[in-house]
Amino acid sequence: MYDAVADPYCYDGTTVLKNTPGIRNHAVLDEFEAALTAQRADEPLPNGRLGVAHFKAIHHHLFQDTYAWAGRFRTVRIFKDGSAFCYPENIHPEMTVLFRSLKERSHLTGLFKG
Repeated sequence: MYDAVADPYCYDGTTVLKNTPGIRNHAVLDEFEAALTAQRADEPLPNGRLGVAHFKAIHHHLFQDTYAWAGRFRTVRIFKDGSAFCYPENIHPEMTVLFRSLKERSHLTGLFKG
């Protein structure tokens, strides 16, 4: 369950995220999201260079059937099951640091050998 107060991402008076099919029940939305993202995960992911823009494209690809805002940075602080997600003001800077670090380590190339 998402915890939010006066959150533009949630239906009024609820903590249910606004979603494309208009589902207003947490359990039903969770099932819908899991099914549709699993289906999208079986498809080829968007091409790109591992970085912020590519990550956003992947997020859009996975969640496009559930949320109109898929692939865009959040503008509010949210929590799920009592755990805070990265604060919106920190998302881009933290992703930039993460992808820079991965680039410096050759994007972990060769880490997993078959």
